[in-house]
Amino acid sequence: MAGSGNRLLYENTPQRVLARSVAAALRELGAGEVEEREIEYLVSASPREELGDYGLPLARFARRHGVDLDTLFEKVAEKLRGEPIVREARRVGGYLNVFIDAAQAFSLIAEALREEGARIGLVEAEKPERLVVEHTSANPVHPLHIGHARNASLGDTLARLLRARGHQVETRFYINDMGRQVAVMVYGFRLAGLREVPEGEKPDHFIGLVYAITHTLADIEALRRRLEEAKESGDEERYRALLGELDSLVADAARLREKNPTLFDRIAEAIRGRDPDRDISEIMRAYEYRRDEEIVRLFRRLVERCLQGFRETLARLNVSHDKWDWESDLAWQSLVGRVLEEARRSPYYTIHRGAEALNLQPLLEDPEIRRRLGIPEGYEIPPLVLRRSDGTTLYTTRDIAYTLKKFQEAGADRVINVIAAEQRLEQLQVRLALIALGHRREGLNTIHYAYEMVNLPGQKMSGRRGRYVTLDQLIDQAVAIARREVEKRSPTLPPEEKEKIAQAVGAAAVRYALVSVSAPKPMTFDIEKALDFDQSSAPYILYTHARAANILRKAEEKGATIDAAKADPKAAEENRLRRRLVLKTLEYPYIFAKAADEQRPELLVAYINTYADIFNKWYTSGDSAVNEPDPAKRATKLAIVEAAKHVLANTLNILGITPIERM
Repeated sequence: MAGSGNRLLYENTPQRVLARSVAAALRELGAGEVEEREIEYLVSASPREELGDYGLPLARFARRHGVDLDTLFEKVAEKLRGEPIVREARRVGGYLNVFIDAAQAFSLIAEALREEGARIGLVEAEKPERLVVEHTSANPVHPLHIGHARNASLGDTLARLLRARGHQVETRFYINDMGRQVAVMVYGFRLAGLREVPEGEKPDHFIGLVYAITHTLADIEALRRRLEEAKESGDEERYRALLGELDSLVADAARLREKNPTLFDRIAEAIRGRDPDRDISEIMRAYEYRRDEEIVRLFRRLVERCLQGFRETLARLNVSHDKWDWESDLAWQSLVGRVLEEARRSPYYTIHRGAEALNLQPLLEDPEIRRRLGIPEGYEIPPLVLRRSDGTTLYTTRDIAYTLKKFQEAGADRVINVIAAEQRLEQLQVRLALIALGHRREGLNTIHYAYEMVNLPGQKMSGRRGRYVTLDQLIDQAVAIARREVEKRSPTLPPEEKEKIAQAVGAAAVRYALVSVSAPKPMTFDIEKALDFDQSSAPYILYTHARAANILRKAEEKGATIDAAKADPKAAEENRLRRRLVLKTLEYPYIFAKAADEQRPELLVAYINTYADIFNKWYTSGDSAVNEPDPAKRATKLAIVEAAKHVLANTLNILGITPIERM
């Protein structure tokens, strides 16, 4: 049966064995049903090897379920005696500690190698689902930066992780072409008399400059009018405050002019004396309602050019999307209109400050909605405005239509939206709105995968002002550091091979660092740490994989057969570091499954960092696999290396990083 080797390996991981035994013991002692996952979470490696390999705070479960601790330990120990993977169970205070039989663990790994080959450890879900992962979805008005890189890295890694778990996953990019930001960009091109990005310019970079210049100059025009009003009203305090704002904007404008004086002067001359806010609103209405086909063509052409730049940058991170969905199509295909019609028929429909809206607060009386959406008691949610008084729809209204489109077109069981944590309220409103409109299944199965921002030391970014470090610049910097390191470590490699490695390692370092921190936590990106070849980085894991590949290559060159069937399982117990690596390999299916089921790729990163540490310590300890004289022991060691190579490669592939055989 396909996947049976991985399933057997998974069920024999320390976490599963202990959880299964403790839960069964508690049930027999009258505790009723016990959630095994809760027990799994508390299994950890013992702090001291002489106490055991893994431990569990058994006293916690005895107290919670009103069971005598001695009785519970005896019952669990009885269950564990039926688990071949456990050599001994020992009680240390309130803890249950176990010693793992490394020979048995090796036998399970060898069996999985025979049955699963390179897919060892990638245990498939018992009930695969159809999933949509929407990610990146950056506004097409400037180049991708470090924040977009975190979104793209997390989203693409999630998709790869869930596919490896056996789910059918479709990735989508939502093209936000109807918002005010895109209208500002198009307005700037019109003011500059441009209909296309000039030859030789990376399109997203040039578009970002036009957007920043236009936004800054439009804000200066608006501020000047407010200054005149403050001066006429005699409000000196307000006048001085506005004057300070103007000074800051003028400084930004001067900096932007230095980048392209001709472009800046053309836009500045054309915008002088106009009312940019009114002009931009008219452009937005003309596009949403297709009142001007020339404007429609200009919007589409410029946005597509920006997306071309996005694709080029994302390809450097090994990120791609299955489908690209235009926000404007939702309006033009009447999908947004249908949402508005459903809203007007809904009992939650209301008028809020003169605009059509949904009153979502009554939905919070449903305990299942609160539980599934994680809404605390006493939380108050503001009305969701669907359409402005000028007739244009809000992006949240279009998000409702888009969510339904994703569910319907993909036949999705769940939709995962990778969107910044600052959008938490809006995402909650969209899910509640779906329920209010009768789409309860979709509302309860839309997941906001929230991530926090990324900081670059010494950088304060603003797309409106053109203050950002582009993702292209960041990758270039990473590649330059990798290039120096490769030159230092492998001076004899051919130049083209060194450059290929530097390009791969630089981009991998950026991506690996961005998924290494839990998504809900803010992070500071440190490029030097990301490119540390000696610990906890993509270069370090790539180097470890190349080292494993090199061992196997040398063994084959010496005529050794890499065949786990010829191994001596008892040899797994003979060396401390060899044994530790076997036990860590045994854990892999559990960590992989947990990372996928909880959508926490950082668990895999933490695991593989430790795994590489153990492998490299074993390698440098002198316990050679290639030069081992005993054929059975050599087969054991080579099987351990082969399993390690697959674990490293599988994890790198899930993280969107192509393993390197020579480095």
